[in-house]
Amino acid sequence: MNILVTGGTGYIGKALVESLADAGHQIWVTTRNKGEAAMTKKSILSVPIPPSHERYPEDFLENIDIVVNLAGENIGGSRWTADVKKRIIDSRLQVTGQIIESCRHNRKAKRSYPKVLINASAVGFYGVHEQATFTEADGPGEGFLAEVCKEWENEARRGTHEGIRVVILRFGVVLAAGGGMLQKMGKPFQWGVGGVVGEGNQWISWVHRDDVIQVIERAITDERMQGPYNLCSPNPVTMQEMTRVLAEAIRKPAWTNMPSWAARLVFGEMADEMLLQGQRVIPANLEKLGYAFKYARLEEALRAIYSTVAVQK
Repeated sequence: MNILVTGGTGYIGKALVESLADAGHQIWVTTRNKGEAAMTKKSILSVPIPPSHERYPEDFLENIDIVVNLAGENIGGSRWTADVKKRIIDSRLQVTGQIIESCRHNRKAKRSYPKVLINASAVGFYGVHEQATFTEADGPGEGFLAEVCKEWENEARRGTHEGIRVVILRFGVVLAAGGGMLQKMGKPFQWGVGGVVGEGNQWISWVHRDDVIQVIERAITDERMQGPYNLCSPNPVTMQEMTRVLAEAIRKPAWTNMPSWAARLVFGEMADEMLLQGQRVIPANLEKLGYAFKYARLEEALRAIYSTVAVQK
């Protein structure tokens, strides 16, 4: 199939694009400049992101079967100033809105357009809570991340009015070598100063990147998949457990603690929603489909990740 991937040069996108190309699909990756996307295969091509409030060209879009939308400003890239917050929301709504409006235009012009949209979201949709367990049956919570996810998902759901099968994947914390949470959290361990952030009892709903890719690939072909899916392991852990298992995987001690006040001083508002609090989320809809996680337990996931890193070194 012809698949358009937005955010295809990022931490998740690069691995996804390579996997889809290896499976025989023709991949189009949106990019702001040709140098941004290093296309290693003939089946991976780049397409410019349309300017704001403009559509994808009719003739290009009518040859696309699937859209995987991963694009958006990095949530954990910098402190959440008012300007950063606006960029985080606007980047997601703009890209998703362009996709929906482009499909609508092609439909009205009686031209073909993608009939499947796989749209990223996050478990932050549920807000933060110390004790509650969330499934897809629960509604949105409170907080900045919950508002971002809610608005992003609502924008994607407009595609259903155009006859598009919309699949919303609420990512947990994605674990893999070379990026994301492990890159930031693992460095202090390598320096011998790793440890718990905050009280340690906050929940982390996590997922290995391999499972992210496998679920996206399944969503492309499984017509039963529609609506929201929590894309996280069925075995969430606390920050304390994450720290212990990470220390064992890296074979470094975990003896320090970053108190809550210090995390807030360094990260601002971001600390409360991303580090000091969390949510216990279960992938109920994936379990109903019978999806078997490649890495269901954290020990297995981190062992695989750090054994790969060791081999690469």
